[in-house]
Amino acid sequence: MRYVDLGVINQTSLDKKRKKRKRIIISVIFFLAISIICYVSYAFYWPISTLIREVFKNPGDVLSFFREPTGELKSTDGKTNFLLLGIDKRANVQYSFVGPSGREERNGFLSDTIIILSVDLNSKQTSMISIPRDTWISIPGWASFSASSGKINSVYSLGDMYGYPGGGLKLAEKVVSNHLGIPIHYGARIDFEGFKKGIDTLGGIDVVVDKTFDDYQYPAEGKETAICSDGTFNCRFLHLHFNAGSTHMDGETALRYVRSRSGTNGEGSDFARARRQQKVIQAAMKKATSMGNLLDPFKLNRLFREFGKAVETDFDLKSLPKIIKLAKEVKIDTVRTLVLEPSSGLMIHPDPASYGGAYVIVPKRNWDEIKIKVKEFLNPPAVKQ
Repeated sequence: MRYVDLGVINQTSLDKKRKKRKRIIISVIFFLAISIICYVSYAFYWPISTLIREVFKNPGDVLSFFREPTGELKSTDGKTNFLLLGIDKRANVQYSFVGPSGREERNGFLSDTIIILSVDLNSKQTSMISIPRDTWISIPGWASFSASSGKINSVYSLGDMYGYPGGGLKLAEKVVSNHLGIPIHYGARIDFEGFKKGIDTLGGIDVVVDKTFDDYQYPAEGKETAICSDGTFNCRFLHLHFNAGSTHMDGETALRYVRSRSGTNGEGSDFARARRQQKVIQAAMKKATSMGNLLDPFKLNRLFREFGKAVETDFDLKSLPKIIKLAKEVKIDTVRTLVLEPSSGLMIHPDPASYGGAYVIVPKRNWDEIKIKVKEFLNPPAVKQ
């Protein structure tokens, strides 16, 4: 009869179970690690590739970023101010071209949207100021351009075409800062195609349209000089219609909503258009910073890729984490808005004859008064509890 030590068998069995459990745990950890690497690689392919390029261009800044990844957010008196520009570049027009001399030259694009977004870093209260595109301003001179005056929508174009240091975005920041009396800490500009693709990548946005209106003269892209078969110019325009109330908009619809200039029911002015632009920016910010979009690697990747082609910013690498964090914290639903228009009591339409026949907007008295009013708007009295 064979003697069997049951204690040895039990110990051997336990050792095998422990080894099996250990292999399972290691496999799970390995799988999770691979999943995280794949997620980050896909979601952040665009910014990572941008970072690699930045290493070769500005290695000092990149090393500084890794030494102090939180960085510093520029601000003045507890507020960070962003300049947002929307330019009228279309898909069939390039940003640059090779000129007769064989050198690369820049095309000029007018600013269709000019908005200052100001965020209080303590309360996270956000304010928006819209500047009408026809506002008459002074333009400083530089090496290849003499000081002059003109509409503010031309500033970005002039800075790009005539080589202002830092380009059109930097010149626009300087002009806005000079006239409104507030520092501009960061700037960003986007073109029409980038705007549409960005909204579509977000899955569209929900905007509350204040009142029903039609626009029978919205320019049809590509048909600006079309010869209509009926002898009119009707084929050059589209008919837009918006109903009052909450409306879900894709990229094309949102672009038409913010660009419409000939709307009925009081929506035909640049000032009404500026208010619509503010609404769309609020809706886009709310959608972009929602948890669903922040955790969706496919949307993140498409956003980085599409905006990367159509957006210009002067955000420095070290401040980027703080800017992203701030975007998540701002109070989107309680944004305070101001449009510098005649009904505000601050601006007027002067006699066009004094401006070469051009339709312009100027301060009712002077820019010093505008600076005071802007400062008051950005610093409202505290509400008593």
